[in-house]
Parts: sequence; structure tokens; C-alpha cells
Amino acid sequence: MKTTVQTLTKEKQLCRILEESGKLIIAGPCSAESQEQVIDTAKALAADGRVHYLRAGIWKPRTSPGMFEGAGTAGFQWLNQAKTITGLPIATEVGSEKHVYEALKHGVDLLWIGARTVSNPFTVQEIAEAIRGVDIPVMVKNPLSPEIALWEGAINRFRRSGIEQVGAIHRGFSQQEKSTLRNFPNWSVAQELRRRMPEIPVICDPSHITGNQNLVPMVAQRAMDLGFNGLMVEVHPNPTMALSDASQQLKPKQFAEMLDILLQEKIDQSPNDLLTELRMEIDILDEQLLNALANRMDLVKQVAMVKKRHNLDVLQNNRYQSILKNVARIAGEKGLNPNFIKKLFLGIHKESCNFQQQQIAENV
Repeated sequence: MKTTVQTLTKEKQLCRILEESGKLIIAGPCSAESQEQVIDTAKALAADGRVHYLRAGIWKPRTSPGMFEGAGTAGFQWLNQAKTITGLPIATEVGSEKHVYEALKHGVDLLWIGARTVSNPFTVQEIAEAIRGVDIPVMVKNPLSPEIALWEGAINRFRRSGIEQVGAIHRGFSQQEKSTLRNFPNWSVAQELRRRMPEIPVICDPSHITGNQNLVPMVAQRAMDLGFNGLMVEVHPNPTMALSDASQQLKPKQFAEMLDILLQEKIDQSPNDLLTELRMEIDILDEQLLNALANRMDLVKQVAMVKKRHNLDVLQNNRYQSILKNVARIAGEKGLNPNFIKKLFLGIHKESCNFQQQQIAENV
């Protein structure tokens, strides 16, 4: 059932939103691009009635210079106009102390910290100090790498600065190679954060996990099935014209149709969708295994050259036995079959020796 949009007061804690609505929903364009774009999006989301915050990036951290890096502070005017017209509170990302002061000055209702920023504890601490004493919700995205301690540490920096309304956003983890999903979900890391910090809401950002609007509903459903406390979804009135992340943004109608399914009570993901999502994760892990093997063989080639220069035998039995003992121990710790792992590494070691002999012969 759709609810009526209400302006949130300072007393409206994140936990109260969850108590009243069941899920925290944050939605809006990747970046604020124009007055028309922001207001059109806000009107559509407000009419739906299930969105708690209108999100839009004011500053965009981009990989290369010369790309669209956000409208800057001019975008706050558009966000506040949208807020006045629709009553939707506004949210944006901050990546520096200066960003915090600008956002607070322009009446932003919720701040989130991006993955690149979370990966730098010095910057996180500066931002936490800048927000100290301000009654505003802060959502912390996971870092680029799957380091639970880094994510947990960033959240604790805000809590120790006296910020009571803190939550987390799972947006997946960066990958070296391109794959079906933009970022690897690695759900176990987010689940571990929830276990360690059960008192804070953890929501999912399927837009950044997938990088593909067609896959957003499927990953959002997985997040709901896993018990996440809500979603942050990128929504744009005309995604094909978006200046950033065009491929992962939904149209308002697509977003509403997705919520119609996701917010039903006791809805389970279809077996086909769940299998598809799980298989995409397996494909990514398979690619990572192959990349690791390729990198290993590059190192084996260097080992071969060292052995040739110093007239050493290719087969180093003590080293081989040490490898087998170590992998068997690790396999046991990770719940893997030690015998299977030994066979696997026997094949890897055999191929490594053959490769070394070939390299030595070719460089005689």
C-alpha cells in the first residue's frame, strides 16, 4: 500500500522510518543535472509515495579528469526547489569537509559517504569531525575492497563523533576485470556487518552492484530476501540522456513497478531469477580464479629465470610439500575438502613445473 509523503523532522530517526514503513527507500538521479531533471524526478517519486529521501549527487568522484563531475553547489538550488514542491527530504554524497559545510548550509537532510571516501580513514575522520554536533542521518557505503574492518571502522568514526543516526549502504566491491555485474556483491561481507552491528540499518544499492538497469530489480529482490533494511536506487526521467551512470538508472515507472513487487509481504524471489543471480556471482568468481592463475604463472616465469641463472632444479620438493601442507590447512579452515584441494594444487604444481622447464629451454 502506498503511503503519503511527509516531510521528516529532526526527531524522525531512521529507526522510526523503518518502524513505520518497514523499509528505508532512497531514490533519485545519479547526479543533479538540471532544474527540470531534478524536479521531474522528485514529482514522480513523491507521487509514488514510498520514497523517504530524494537522492542526487552534487559532486561526482570520477575516474578520469574531464568527465562530468557534478553541477556543484548550483545543484542545491534545484534540490531545495524539489523539496519545497514535493515535501521530499533531500540527500547527497559528501567526500570532504568542504562538501559537508556546503551541504549543511543548503539544508540537506541526509548525507552519505561514498566507497572511495570510506576507503580513506583520514578523510572519513575529517568528515566525521565536520558533522560533529549536527542532528542528521549519515549513511556509510562499503569501501572499494571487501574489508569488513575498514567499513566497520568508518561507521564507528561517525558514531564516536556523536552522530546518532548512522546506517550503512551495501553497493558491492570493485573488480579488476569487467564482468556481468559492475561490482561484486559479496553478500557475506554485508551480512557480517549486520551481525556485528545489528542496531544500525543496512540498505542495498543495486544500481551500483549491477551497473545495468535490467538487472537492478533482480539484485534488489535478492537484498530483500536477505533481510536488508531498504534500498538506494538511481532513478532518472530519461536515463539515456544522463550525464553519469546512464546504464544503471531506472525510469520512474520502472522503479514503481519494481517496488510494487519488492514491498509485498512474504514475496520470494523466483527460482529462475535467484539461480541467474547466483550464477552471475559464480561467473565472476571463476573469472577471478582464472586471473589469479594467470598472475601466478607470470610469477612462475620469473621463478624459472632465477633458477636458470643459479642452476637450480625445477622441482623443489621441500617447497612442494610446504605448499600442500599449507593449502590443506587453509582448506580445512574454510570448510573445503582438503583432498580435493590437494588434487587441485597437484595439477597446478605439475603445470608450473612444465612451464618452468619450457621457459628454461626456450631461453637457453
